[in-house]
Formats: sequence, C-alpha cells, structure tokens
Amino acid sequence: MPKISFFREKNNVDGFNEFRCPECISGEHDGDFFCSALRCPEQIPQPKFPSANSSFPPEELAEITECIEEANEILLTLGVERDSENLRAMQESLRKLRNHRFLVTINCGEDQETQTIKGHLADAGLDFIIIQTDVGNIVMIPFERIVQMKRLLKEKVQNRREQELLNIDACLRRALTFNFGKVVPKSPFLLNLFFGLKLKLFLESYVDSFIYVKSENHKMEKDGKLINVNKRRIVMEIDHEKQGIDFDELCYIEIERGLLAREYLICNQNPIVQ
Repeated sequence: MPKISFFREKNNVDGFNEFRCPECISGEHDGDFFCSALRCPEQIPQPKFPSANSSFPPEELAEITECIEEANEILLTLGVERDSENLRAMQESLRKLRNHRFLVTINCGEDQETQTIKGHLADAGLDFIIIQTDVGNIVMIPFERIVQMKRLLKEKVQNRREQELLNIDACLRRALTFNFGKVVPKSPFLLNLFFGLKLKLFLESYVDSFIYVKSENHKMEKDGKLINVNKRRIVMEIDHEKQGIDFDELCYIEIERGLLAREYLICNQNPIVQ
C-alpha cells in the first residue's frame, strides 16, 4: 500500500498538497482498501457473544430462509406487469446454471435440420442465452430457437443467490459505488446483470465487430462486420456489401473470444470511468 505522501506529490495543485483518491491503484500495491490509500485504524479486540435471532435450529432456519427468498422472487415476478412473458424470471433461472456444460439443440426453420451447439453456459439475457464454445468463442442463441438444453455433466446445482461482484477489482467496486450511473451503461455485462438485456440491445456493444451469423434463410453461416443494429434487424458488411438480417430469421450469432464483455471489467487495464 503506497504512503499518503506518494499521492500528495502526484496531486500537488498550485503549491497545495491536496489528497485525492486515484481512479486506480497499481497492482504492485498490496492490500484491498477500497481503492484508497488510507488505512483503517486497528480495532481493539472485544469479546463477542452470539445471540440467537430465531428459535429454529440453524439447518431448519436456513431452509426456511431459502423458501422465503424463492417465494419473494415469485411474488416479485407476478407483480411486474411490464414483463408479461416473465422473461426476467426465466433469465434468473438460467443464470443459476452458468458454467455448466450443455448440449443445446436449436431449430433453424422448417427447411433445415436441427443443429446442436456444445459448450458452457456463460450467461443469459432476457430473450437469449450465451454459450461459450470449446475454442472460447461466444454464441448467442434466441430463446425461440431453443428446442432442448441437455446438461452434459450432472453437477449438483446449489440453489442460492450468488453475490456476483463480491470479488471484483477494488477500483471497479469504488467506481460502482460512487459512479454507478456512469459505469454500468459502459458494460453490457453489468447492464445485463442489474437490469437484464434483450439481444437487440446486447448486440449494440459489438457494432464494428466481426461476427458469424446463421439464419433460417441460409444453410451456411455468413461472416462479416456488424455495422448497425436496430429494433427489427442487424446490418452486416459482407464482401463490401451491406446485407440485413431480420431478428425473426436469426438462429444464432457467434463472436470471437477476444470480444467477450467480461474483459471490459478489468479496471487496471481498461478503466471504464475517465
């Protein structure tokens, strides 16, 4: 952890030593003090005496608490009128299966045979899932194209709510706390986490990227540069020509590994707050 004088020298303004917490502290400094150079004062050890907050045994209390949380999720889902198709509830259910390996069968139209895509479930949006293939690419599949999702490895899934951002970079944690409105819109991963994104909005983060697209009107994949996304279709540049594909025709979209949205969360390499 650097000394306060180090930051005072860097932030010297008109001869006055003004201390300001930096946007990011270099990884060479040890300790996690919420991206601040100030250490908390040492606390004097005090005896702690736990007091029971329930008459139930710990195991039974944990089970009751889990049931209450599930009931609350159902009530919240039923109370949201704008999500008539319960897309948010579907997204939350699928996100609990992340990192599990699936064989996804998709239907790409009556004139084509069903296809299978194998990989790990990386994430889920409001109307699509993201599969990470064995080579590291990500494949986005609309819900309406999915025929079956078969889990290949029978791991036991823990039905508990994960704290997604528990172990994030200290600088990103500080940025989210004090600049939430500026940070979240710059990351499709964070937007999807907090609010849920449909495929149309998620793809806007990948404009000018090279993508592979499979549609029901073409038996072969198309590859090209994504140049525009609107409510009805995507527009690609293929062999210097613009071609549009309606969302109703999309079977899946594949993006190369290097463009995965999670990489934008690395604060020290790619600061998302200027």
